[in-house]
Amino acid sequence: MNSEANTRGLYDLAATNRTVKLAAVLFLLVLGYAYVFAFLMVKQYSGLTPDDVAATYVPAQIDTTAMPLESQATEQPLDLGEMSKMKMKHTIDTDLLIQDSHIHILMFAMVAALETLIVLGLGWPAWLRDLVVLGAFGSGALDFSGQWLMKAGIGGFAWLTIAAGWTMVLVYVLVLARTLQVVFRRNS
Repeated sequence: MNSEANTRGLYDLAATNRTVKLAAVLFLLVLGYAYVFAFLMVKQYSGLTPDDVAATYVPAQIDTTAMPLESQATEQPLDLGEMSKMKMKHTIDTDLLIQDSHIHILMFAMVAALETLIVLGLGWPAWLRDLVVLGAFGSGALDFSGQWLMKAGIGGFAWLTIAAGWTMVLVYVLVLARTLQVVFRRNS
């Protein structure tokens, strides 16, 4: 590969036709729209702190030694007002994690591949393209690696899942910002 191709990438997004530019920008804008809802879902169901994330994948064990040997059940009226104040913690069991892994890892790979096609036309140096592509593919894999490590009972990997999520955001923002700059740059 010659030096110019190594510096420029596969193609020049700025020099492509309008439809390619439109598709790149619209893909990134719709992806960002989806990421907003992904963030809200994670915030609502998992949380944004390592303790909250860990509690989602490794629920606290019930101390059965503190339970009485016998119990007595009584009926009490149901107060719906009190129930709405109760905070239920969403947890992910192994079956749901398998299901989530199946669809999310596939989706992360497809998004990373499409981002890569855009990155190849942004005129970035080879080292930056490689770093962004590694971040795009690696973040999805590391996100679920952290989840599976927590599910396996290996503690302390909530940070990996959180860091992978923020890496996804960083890659997205870098690619979007550069794409908008390249597509809407005024030729002098």
